[in-house]
Amino acid sequence: MSVRTFITGIACIFLLFTLKPADAQSDLQGPEVVPAAFDSTYLADYTGLLTTRLFLLFQNASLVINPDIDKIPNIVYRPNVNVRIGIAGFWKWFGLGLSIDNPFYKTDREAYGKTSTLDLRINAFGRALAAEFFVQQYKGFYISSPEQPGGGHYIIPDMRTFSLGLAGYWIYNSTRFSIRAAFIQNERQKRSAGSLVVRPAFLYYQITSGNGIIPQEIMNTYNIPAVNNVTRGKFYAIEISPGYVYTFVFLKNFYLTAAAFPGVAAQFSSYSNANKIHSDFEFAFQLSGRFALGYNSDKWFLGGSVQTGFNEIPDKLNNALFSYDVAQFRLWGGTRFDTFRKKKNSPANAKRY
Repeated sequence: MSVRTFITGIACIFLLFTLKPADAQSDLQGPEVVPAAFDSTYLADYTGLLTTRLFLLFQNASLVINPDIDKIPNIVYRPNVNVRIGIAGFWKWFGLGLSIDNPFYKTDREAYGKTSTLDLRINAFGRALAAEFFVQQYKGFYISSPEQPGGGHYIIPDMRTFSLGLAGYWIYNSTRFSIRAAFIQNERQKRSAGSLVVRPAFLYYQITSGNGIIPQEIMNTYNIPAVNNVTRGKFYAIEISPGYVYTFVFLKNFYLTAAAFPGVAAQFSSYSNANKIHSDFEFAFQLSGRFALGYNSDKWFLGGSVQTGFNEIPDKLNNALFSYDVAQFRLWGGTRFDTFRKKKNSPANAKRY
């Protein structure tokens, strides 16, 4: 199977699963369409307000290789990343955020090396339909396990990973359950509720390292065959995950949200080592989760969330098990402003009509 054929099939299947059914309702519509109805005893709608937040964000990529050697069960790679500080705003279904490196804490580059990063995420959360898109790149990794014989970490400055992904969400119980209330707070869940959620997703991932992703010292120490040292790899995956999300509301304005998405991914991989290029196609089980805990009132909100497994790729590189995952941890606090409504009803605007 060629890469072009695989990508074409991915596009067709993804479009099939993400086309909106005739009876589905969503906020992702033009202004002439009546918004989706919802049960006001379960949900409070603040999408007409400007919802703003300050947040702390930590994203940690984890690359794990099992070279099938008894003396070394796993080789674990991590980038030297920092906690980021950011600001974000949401209005209707659209959201925009900006984050910078934490100026109050600097990572130890001498011990863990230097990592340069690129991270772009775009979210569109309607009431019945939602979508997430990301582009992420890391350059510069260190090996957290095993350590060097005298202590310290192996550093691979030229190792680079690049990934992009797209996921869609169908929220079936959108009249009583809000995914926006849990994660972007432009709605509020008044009573406990849950929903079946179907998530199709596409992921592309690439890894490169001029001398191979396993340092020569580890190859020699543990007698790892050269065939297990990958210098370049590309992976394409399409996943369909029927899952369930539930929000438990307690003490009126506090909530706990848990989501689980078990699914199956079709994967195409192409990778090379010092000897030749390999390619493979396989199906793999995927599991991702998302959790949030917070306080959400009519004016103020604060909370935190954890997301794992969104852009995870498990694959067998010859005799080595290769897996890549990015876990995201976020803390936030914010409020809402009646900016747009006040501007619309201002005396200056009233004179125009």
